[in-house]
Formats: sequence, structure tokens, C-alpha cells
Amino acid sequence: MRRALFAALLAFVFALAGVTVPQAAAAPPERPAHTVTYDGYSFLVDGQRTYLWSGEFHSYRLPSPDLWLDIFQKMKAAGFNSTSLYFDWGYHSPRQGVYDFSGIRDLDRLLDMAQQAGLYVIARPGPYINAEVDGGGFPTWLSTTPGHTRSADPVYLKYSDEWQTQIDRIIARHQLTNGTGSVLAYQVENEYYNGNADGRAYMKHLEDKARADGITVPLVGNNNGTFNAGEAALDVDAADSYPQGFDCSNPTRWNGVPDISYDHVPGKPLLTAEFQGGAFDPWGGPGYAKCAQLINDQFANVFYKQNIAVGATGQSFYMLHGGTSWGWSAIPQNYTSYDYGAAITEARQFDPKYAEDKLIGYFTQSVAPLTKTDGLAAAPLTDPALTDTARINPDTRTQFHTLRHTDSTSTATNTTSIALDLAAHAGYTYDDRAAEVGYTGTWSHVGPEVNYTGGDYQHTESFSEVTGDSVSIPFTGTGIRWVTSKDPSHGIADVYLDGSKVDTVDLYAAGKQNQVTGYEVRDLPAGAHTLKIAVTGQKNAKATGPFVVVDAVDLLAGSTDYYPVVPQQPGTGITLNGRQSKILVAGYDLGAARLQYSTSEVLTSAAIGGRDVAVLYGDHGGPGETVLRFAKQPSVQVLGGAATSTWDAARGDLRLNYTHDGLARVLVTAPGARPLLLLLADKATAATFWRQDTASGPVLVRGTDLVRTAATQNGTLALTGDTGTDGAFEVFTAAKSLLWNGSPVAAQPTSSGSVTSAAPTAKPVTLPDLTGWKHQQESPESQPGFDDSAWPVADKDTTNSSTALGTKPVLFADDYGFHTGNTWYRGRFTGDGKQTGITLASQSGGPAGAFSAWLNGVFLGSSKDPQHTFPFPAGTLRPGENEISVLTVNMGHEEDYGAANGNKAARGLTAARLTGAPLTSVTWRLQGVRGGETGLDPVRGPLNTGGLYGERAGWSLPGFPDGNWAPAALPTTDTTPGVSWYRTTADLDLPRGQDTSLGLTITDDPARQYRALLFVNGWQLGQYVNYLGPQHSFPIPTGILNPNGRNTIAVAVWNLDGSSGGLGKIAWTNYGSHRSPLTVRQNASPGYDPARYAMPPAPTAGVSLTAPDTASGGQPFTTTA
Repeated sequence: MRRALFAALLAFVFALAGVTVPQAAAAPPERPAHTVTYDGYSFLVDGQRTYLWSGEFHSYRLPSPDLWLDIFQKMKAAGFNSTSLYFDWGYHSPRQGVYDFSGIRDLDRLLDMAQQAGLYVIARPGPYINAEVDGGGFPTWLSTTPGHTRSADPVYLKYSDEWQTQIDRIIARHQLTNGTGSVLAYQVENEYYNGNADGRAYMKHLEDKARADGITVPLVGNNNGTFNAGEAALDVDAADSYPQGFDCSNPTRWNGVPDISYDHVPGKPLLTAEFQGGAFDPWGGPGYAKCAQLINDQFANVFYKQNIAVGATGQSFYMLHGGTSWGWSAIPQNYTSYDYGAAITEARQFDPKYAEDKLIGYFTQSVAPLTKTDGLAAAPLTDPALTDTARINPDTRTQFHTLRHTDSTSTATNTTSIALDLAAHAGYTYDDRAAEVGYTGTWSHVGPEVNYTGGDYQHTESFSEVTGDSVSIPFTGTGIRWVTSKDPSHGIADVYLDGSKVDTVDLYAAGKQNQVTGYEVRDLPAGAHTLKIAVTGQKNAKATGPFVVVDAVDLLAGSTDYYPVVPQQPGTGITLNGRQSKILVAGYDLGAARLQYSTSEVLTSAAIGGRDVAVLYGDHGGPGETVLRFAKQPSVQVLGGAATSTWDAARGDLRLNYTHDGLARVLVTAPGARPLLLLLADKATAATFWRQDTASGPVLVRGTDLVRTAATQNGTLALTGDTGTDGAFEVFTAAKSLLWNGSPVAAQPTSSGSVTSAAPTAKPVTLPDLTGWKHQQESPESQPGFDDSAWPVADKDTTNSSTALGTKPVLFADDYGFHTGNTWYRGRFTGDGKQTGITLASQSGGPAGAFSAWLNGVFLGSSKDPQHTFPFPAGTLRPGENEISVLTVNMGHEEDYGAANGNKAARGLTAARLTGAPLTSVTWRLQGVRGGETGLDPVRGPLNTGGLYGERAGWSLPGFPDGNWAPAALPTTDTTPGVSWYRTTADLDLPRGQDTSLGLTITDDPARQYRALLFVNGWQLGQYVNYLGPQHSFPIPTGILNPNGRNTIAVAVWNLDGSSGGLGKIAWTNYGSHRSPLTVRQNASPGYDPARYAMPPAPTAGVSLTAPDTASGGQPFTTTA
């Protein structure tokens, strides 16, 4: 994949620069098939271990295809080598048997772009995906079908097979195993925990179908191990974890870190198919800024590193870019924005978490021994408030020590030192069941058959809570270590050595900690000894039990590679500032040099220009210590910043001490070896580095806002990327000349062997005010005499809905083909004076629902509750025929997380009863989106519009003839209940060669009771509920937005009362602008076509009457028009 990628990239970049590419580069790239395998440590591609660092992205939440590559390149630039992609069945299927994979739904293009960016793909086609998307990804038409969803019901499987046939053929032709794409794994279903016979039959059907459709990559799941064994076992059933939950209203409240290894299955890698990358926010919630604060860079630092600490070699974060639930694609609980507080914001800008993801991501991709590790019991730290969770590579003996607060929610600052034994090996001398380990009493011995031994050595442990039970280990040697675990249910043990009590150990911890050192002793007199561990039956006051655990026992030998105190520099230590974690690497080949240890973290290292270059980092102002092992004393040259060096001839250790402050540069040259350039940075400086891999080797860039791609040829390095206000950058490369976005830039050599340069910066952006608004009242459906003869009659007696039938006939909008947005109902009944009102039940879903009612053109009121009784004001009821008009809204179909036909819950009216004369017959007609499931706009698709009159008539579209509409200025008030529209056009001329992300922001008094739909160039990109919130700002993707031309803005406003309607101020918002090579073509955005959208003339009764909510029969009342 990489050879093909680099060839294509070279051709593109040098063509952009006007550089002639040799003819050989234009030949079709090789497409060799690849192997994708796995073992108990990691996935392997062509036999090479791979750490999967992945982020979730939803193309259906970014309806501008050229921007997909932007997201993928930003992922790759942050060290991600994989992306996880949901495919939304409902997004592609407006009605049964019809599928659309063109335009904004072009999945071949999506998968090609992922490959172009150098990303593996974890394909997740469902058929159910959840994802806070309408119906959990089920198509809207499925809501009216028989059968039990997410089960082995053959009726449902007929529909799911139809989807799999369509989607699998696309995925299959992009598989890495074919050599025709980068799909590395295929996820079957989603968060499915039904492990009974029916559930396993269902999963087996989906798996067999995938294989029959040509899927050859590993089948994976996110079911927390439900299908790791037994019938329908997947290749890898991974973890799915959201440890912070979704309440963003308390963003500083933390939960403890989870141990995702607790049920790790031997023989399969530890993988998170979904791990929390943010949180969704509900209607009326605190807003996504709070979610970004809850799942912030500190969260990533602690929780993602904790997953590394327990052995994960694959992590996929949900979400990495959240996007927009545009149109009617959201579930009822969520609003339009799906920003998710993710590392890449909805407006495609970088949250501070992006930098943290990059720091960890570069580490996972640079330090290869991380992909194969076993647990290692670390020596206790000098500060018990801190914990060291250690791992070791059994081949290279590289160690990884993850330090954090024992209480991971702590905000305290603590400093510690650690002890390192680089002679340590993978595994321990005796497992807990070894014959050399003698138990006295009633100990229990458990193994992989229970679900809590996943993090134990050999997946076994022995435990007791009985006072006086003990275990004895006779040994010959000079040291021994007892390996145990800590847990909320663990108690206190006494430790004896050669018959004398030497320690009392408290094994309590707020969260599970595996393979920890309970007791360790070294430097004993050579000879025979006995270690005894006794259960006391006592426990910490916080503990829930007194259990004592034996996991393993390790005999320790003396070693010249033992460092009893690290760091060695007097007066220094390793400091953790509150919610922080550090991974320290020891025993690692840093190029040609052996890194004994460093108290700085490793960002990345690479061989560049005949030398090794490594970037290490730490907290600003904090001390750092790095020890390198050489056969002979090297020379040390401090090229920039400050560092001191100490040579230990006995060990062959070069010790460097420094303070993390900006960037120190130290060149270490050992006789006969490649030089090593150490770049010692503070964390903020480390975050400014970008790594790109080219066909000629890696390059490092420091500075600029983003480096997208790099390619080399004939001594020239071609970079593409984005700049803001500072274009200066430095490149560590063997190349002698530079191109930036296709243009030559000066390359000035430095004493560090790098070159510095500067790229053009972004120009300022000036945005026009939005003026020239026009206004038109709507809702002719509320008026008597409106011609609804072409509307479907509500005449069904039965339904497949999961909602119980309220009254007959069936009034559910879905049953008549109206699945999205607003639906109008018009009922007729014969009045005889007994009817005093009407009780209506309407299901919108979620907290943002509403409906309004009129009788004979008189406004009865609105309700935000699912049921309301509207009294008929005196004088409104007519003898003979009366007309009831009801405007409802479908806020989305429920998800089906519980596999109980949740997506089939009814929407629209569910019951209607006249009060005073409940047996009076009402004949109903209804109208939703024009054309029903067929629709009128296949380009934007079935989720873009609902059934408002203006939507059906094309008022949302560019080119609609609004010349006879009344002028308006925003903000404005409107006392007419029902729906009205505002339209304007805006001509933009944004700086060319710049990626500018714009949106529209509405500001108004939340006391005003109205809601609005926001259309830009015919695309519905905002549902705004003024009285509920929290969303006021709506990003508009370039491609829908025309940055250098005319844009049509249309707003449909639903006034829920007769006093506080209207519309607040609407203004442009600039989320960020960068000089960029990104080119975005305009979406096809069909305009108004009178042949398609012209409506019959509305009744001339252009007056809407508003009456009191209540009135007494025979008494006068006042109406307003």
C-alpha cells in the first residue's frame, strides 16, 4: 500500500510544482495482495506488527466529499494509521430495494481517499450502527416492516441481507488483502451483547453473509468479548468503553480509569473498537464546549496511556471528528451538531486534544517494541500516591513504565523516583500454580474460565480471604518478588522472610491493578530462604473485602543493569501534575544507541541524513534525565539550549541532565556509530513537530499549523500543509531544497543539520453583514378550505409499529411513507354543538418535540408535551363540517440499542379524541415530505427535508422566485402562529488558496417560543430551537457553502404561540482560516424548478386567527388576526 501511495503522492506533488516526474513513476502502481493476521499481542500486516491508532469518522456527517480527504490527512498527520468508518444503511436507502452510492454517498471515493492518505480502514457496516443517527442507522422505511430487528428473524434478515449485498461489494473491492485498498478489518453488527442461541444465530448469519460476499479481512466486533468464543466467534471481539459517560454538565468530574484487559482472551490482541474520544450532548444540554472540557487533553493523556499500560495494541477513538447531523439525520435526543468534543472539531479545527493524540500517536508508531509486550511487575514507587504499570517486550526486553496517580481522579502534584532492572525478562519464575508455591488453607485457584483474570500472568491467580491462610515459597538466591494485584475488594497481608515479619501490605486500590509488586527484596545473603505471605482478614476501611491474591513469584538476581534510584541526579524526580500520565521507556534501541532509560517521554525517532534523530519531551520547567549505553565514551555537543553530561565508565553510561525549556539540541557521537541528535523539548514545543514518511525515509518538520504530505525526489523535499499567521518552519531532512504547496521556498541550513524556511501565511478574512432579508407567511394548511384532496387518507387499521395503537385509524406518519421532519394532519368532523375540544397525542421523540393545532383556521395553541387537550373557544365550532389542522414534527427515529424494534416507535399523531363527543368520527388526511419515500431531491436525499409547505414548494432552494415577498430586517418579531420563511442571498469572496471554515450564528432571547430550520443553498444544516438550545452556531461545510460566489440562505420559522415569534439576528462566524492546498469543489445543489416544485394556489384566506387557550361556552372572547 505504501509504495503505491508514495508513487501517487510524488506524481501529484511534483506535478503541482511543475517538476517533471520520470516516466517510470507514471506506470500503474503495483497492487500486491497483503496478509492481515493477528496473535495474542497485535495485528500483523505482511507479518509486521502494527499498532492500530485509529479514529472514528462519519462521511455522512460531512456532506462535502472533498473535505473527507482533509479529515483523513489531519488524522494521518497526528500519527493515526487507521480510521474507523460507520456506513449508515439509512443514508443510502430511501426506500426498500433502492440504494444510492453517488455524490455525497460515494463510498468508493471515501475508501480511495482513506488509502490515499495512508490510513487503514476498519469498516463498520452494521447493519445496525447506533451512532446517534436516525434509527441507529436503520433506513426509515424499515420502521414500517414486520419482523424483529437485530435477530435471526428471517423477515428482518431478508432486509439486512439486501443491505449487506450492496455494501459488502464496495468494501470487498477495497480490502488490503486484495491489494486494491486499505480495509484491514470488517466489524460485524455493533454493540451487540445477546450471546444466547438466537443472538449467536443472528451473528453467524451476518458473518457467513460477509464471507460469502467476498470479505476476507478479519471479522471484528465491539461487543466487549461476547463473541470471542463459542458459536459465531469473531476473529477479535474488542472492547467498547466510555468511562466518563455523557454528562458534560460537570466537566471537571472524573471517573477512575478502567482496566480493559480484565477479560482479555489469550491468543487475540487487546483492542478497543470504540474508546471515548468525546461525548454527545442532548437538547437543552451544556453544549459541546463542556464535552470537550470533560474529554480533554488530560483525559487522553491519562486514559489512552492506561490502555497502553494494560497491553492494548489497537485503540480507536469515537469520535475523532464528529461532524454534523444535518437534515433530519439525528436521533430525537440530539441536536444538529455532532461536534462530540472531538479532537477535530465540527468546523475541522484542532481541539487541544488533537496535540495530545499526536504526541501519543507518534510514540505508538515509532517505538516498535510496544506492539509485543507482557506485563511486568514494577518495583514500588517512592511516593505511594503514584502507580507504575509496567510492560516488557519479550524479545527486545524494552520496558514501558506508565506512571499516573493511583487515584486517577487526583489533581494533586506528586514527585517520585523509580527503580529499574533492565536485566528483567518477560514472565516470572513461578506462576501461582507452580509446585514450588505451597498453599496452606482454603485458597481458590482460577484461570481463563472467569472474566477477571485477563490481566493476570498466564491468566491465572490464587486468592483467599480466610484469616491465617498462607503461602510459602522456599528459594535459593539473593532476591525475590511477590507479584499480586490490587482491587477494591482486596485486603491486607503480612509478609515474612525466613520466619520474621518484614512487611504489612495493603492490596486495596480504587480500581483494578494487575501484576503489581506486593513485596520485593534484593541483596540477600546467598543461600536458602523462605518467603511467606499470610492472610490477615483485615482490610482498608475503603475496601469491600479482605482478599489476598498470589499471581506469580519471581526470583531476582543481581545485575549491573539495575538502577535503584531513577533519576540519579540529586534533587530531581519524576513529577506528575494532577491528571497526568507519563510513559517512560527503558532498554530501547534508539537508532544505533541503546537507551537505558529516560525520564522524558519519547515522541519519535528516525534515521535522517546519515544520523539518528530523536525527539524527547517533558513538562515545561521540569527536569529530564536520559541515559545512553555505549561501548566507548562518545563525544557530546550541545548545539542549542542547555544540558550537562556525565560519563560512567564502569557501566558505559552517558547520562544527560537538562531542563525541559523550549528545545535543547544535543549531538552525541560514539566511535564507529551513527551520530544521534537528541531534540529535548518541553511538551508545547514537542507538539509543534510533524512527522511524515516518504519513499526516501522519514522527515521531521517543526512549525506550521499542519503538514499534510511529504515526498522527495532528486534532493528536493515537497511538503504540503497549512499555515496561519506564522509561516516559519524547520525541517530535519537530507534534502537540500524545499517546495511548499508546490512552490519553491528558501532553505537555510542550521548548525543542527536541519534547514529553516517560511511559507506564505493566511490573509485576513472579512465577512459581510447579512441583509436584504425577505419574509413570507406560510401554513396555508391551517386554513379552512385548503385543498388536501391529493393527500393520503389515514385509513389503515393495523401497523407494524412498536407503539400501541391509540385510536383508529392508524395515524402514524411512517405508515403513510412520511419519515422525516414535519407532517401536517387535516381532520374533518361534523359538529353538533357537543364537541368542546380535542385531545391530541403526538410523538415527536426526545425533549424537543412540539405540535400546533387549529380549528377552522383559529389557532388553538401548541404543546411541547406528547399529549394535550385543546378546548374549542366558543364560536369556533361550526354546525356541519369542521376542519382540524395539526402540525407535528418527527425529531428522528429512536435507536434500537436493546434490539427491541426501537426504531419502529411511532411518529406524528398517535391518537385523537374529541372531548364532549368522543364517538364523533374524524376523517384524517396527512402530508409530509413531498413525494414520500420517492422524494423530489435525490441529490440531497431523503433526510434533507420534511413536509412544511415551503419545503414542498421549494422555498428552501436557490433560485426560488421570492420577488413578491415582503422586505424584512433581522432581528424581528412576528405574532402570527405557525410557519413563516425568511430568505436572503450572500455573496462571498474569501481569500483564495485558503481553507476558511464558516458558519451561521443565531442570537436571540431564549424566552421567545419559536424554532427554525436553517437552509444554505438548499441544504438543511441546522435545527434551531430558540427556547431550548444549546446550539446557536451552525458550521456550513465548504462545498455546500460557496466561498467565492452567491449563497442562498433560507430559514423556516415555526412560531409556537401568538406573541413571541419572529427570528433573532443571524451573522457569519469564522471558525478558522488557513493558507492551504486544500481544493474543494462545489456540491451539486439543484435549484428551484417550477416544473417540479410549483404548488397549486393556496386559499386566499391569508388571515390566521388566534384565540385564547380556554373559553367558557356562551361567553364572549377576543381573537386577534
